Amino acid sequence: MRLGCHLSIAGGLSRALQRAQGLGCQSLQIFVQNPRAWQGRQVTDAEIEAFIALRRQTAIDPLVVHLSYLPNLAASGALLYQRSRNRLQQELALAARLEADFLVCHPGHALVNDAGVQQVAAAVAAAVGQIPPPPLILLENTAGQGQELGWQIPQLDQIIKLSGVPVGLCLDTAHAFAAGYDLRHQVGIDRLLTEIAQGPGLTAIRVIHLNDSRVPLGSRRDRHWHLGQGEIGLVGLRQFLSQAELRPQALILETPKKQSEDDPRNLAVARSLLRPQELISSLHTDLVG
Repeated sequence: MRLGCHLSIAGGLSRALQRAQGLGCQSLQIFVQNPRAWQGRQVTDAEIEAFIALRRQTAIDPLVVHLSYLPNLAASGALLYQRSRNRLQQELALAARLEADFLVCHPGHALVNDAGVQQVAAAVAAAVGQIPPPPLILLENTAGQGQELGWQIPQLDQIIKLSGVPVGLCLDTAHAFAAGYDLRHQVGIDRLLTEIAQGPGLTAIRVIHLNDSRVPLGSRRDRHWHLGQGEIGLVGLRQFLSQAELRPQALILETPKKQSEDDPRNLAVARSLLRPQELISSLHTDLVG
């Protein structure tokens, strides 16, 4: 499992690679456009070539692109749905030019679940038909906030099967916890992994978004928090990551970035989670200190 962060592309795409290198990241997740605007900027061939060259130098792998916030692939309105499909194809095409490995997207919000599921599957199928992998599209589990699709694993499995094209999973720990999967205990972890095994399969998990949760179990709210400071906690996160069945290519942190030390601190905690003996020692120090 190669560890990385979601990092800003402010100042140009290559700046994200420089930031990743400075933090000692092995992998990286980025937006390729302004995530809060429909109007995308033109990315020049020269910028793309510079990005690819720098990525080779930094050995960042894999490269994960996250679809911007505005598209709703389950939208009931024809205009928003078509706009969302177009944006998915545009960002997938740009991710392919950047030689990205994966593109992560949320299923979207739907008034009627069955119709929404069918629309997401159709949008994904159309995008992959135009731009086959790589990048491989990864559907991300959600917290189930509002009318979000994808907070239950069987629903994600349904979308993947209906699409009829290669699709993987991005598993977010904070979202899973908020959706009711109790990652603090083995029984909850087993429930989550069993549902995935019986659906798309555990090998479908290519990326894990490693986040603690600021909100309680089953709250159906999307609130990421610093590792070890939230409701899942260090012991729960460590237990989850210790599962032998989990073989993602990347662990990506999407923890809050309020201060300059936030990313280095969360990365240090994540590294300790991947080195069990170091974590046990630190927990002992905390308890007796």
